[in-house]
Amino acid sequence: MNDPRIWFGPKRIGWGYGPRTWEGWAVVGLLVLAAVLLKRGLSG
Repeated sequence: MNDPRIWFGPKRIGWGYGPRTWEGWAVVGLLVLAAVLLKRGLSG
C-alpha cells in the first residue's frame, strides 16, 4: 500500500500526460468504453 507509483506522467513526445502503469491504462480503457456506450445510447 506504500507504493507511490504515478498512474499518468508526461509524454516523451508531444504535450500532455499518458498512462504509465496498468491502472492508468485501465482508466483510459474505462473512459473509452464509457464514451462508446454513451454514443451508442444517444444515437439509437
